[in-house]
Amino acid sequence: MVLSKRKNVKKFNSTVSFHHFPKEETLRKIWIRIVRRENLVIKRTTTVCSRHFVSTDVIQGGQRRLKEGAVPVLFAWNDYSLPAVRPSVWERIQRPGDESTEEEEMDVELLLQCHDYDAKPEPSALDIACEKIEAQQRGIEELQKRLAEVTLKQSFGLERFLASDDDIRFYTRYIMSYDT
Repeated sequence: MVLSKRKNVKKFNSTVSFHHFPKEETLRKIWIRIVRRENLVIKRTTTVCSRHFVSTDVIQGGQRRLKEGAVPVLFAWNDYSLPAVRPSVWERIQRPGDESTEEEEMDVELLLQCHDYDAKPEPSALDIACEKIEAQQRGIEELQKRLAEVTLKQSFGLERFLASDDDIRFYTRYIMSYDT
């Protein structure tokens, strides 16, 4: 990084251009972190040399400018080279190869040819399955009866006593006579 105070070096160099730190705060912080200078005080006149940028980030023309979002990446601490592109997780994971031998392919073809798609299960397997289904259906019916009994016991409303005059008399101590 060139931090030069000699103005003539900056003005009359045909190969190197100097670029001010960006005003945008997030990009400015990135530049400061990447520059790695201790006790760096950024002023209005602090610049970074174009040699620290990738050539595609510098727009050539009358006045050399940087593309929007350009970041200096070429420094002595990284041998003036771009950081290596880290492979993605998908590329780093070793997966079993799709290498299949001719024998395996023939075995698969043989299995497909020999497979009987109309095969019926053995009668004993059907009988066992039917017995399991019937047992489960009986269990379901028993549980439904229990549930009905429990919900009837829990309900203490008038609906519970509608069918029984004795229950109404017991709880209300009201003696009704329909005979009169």
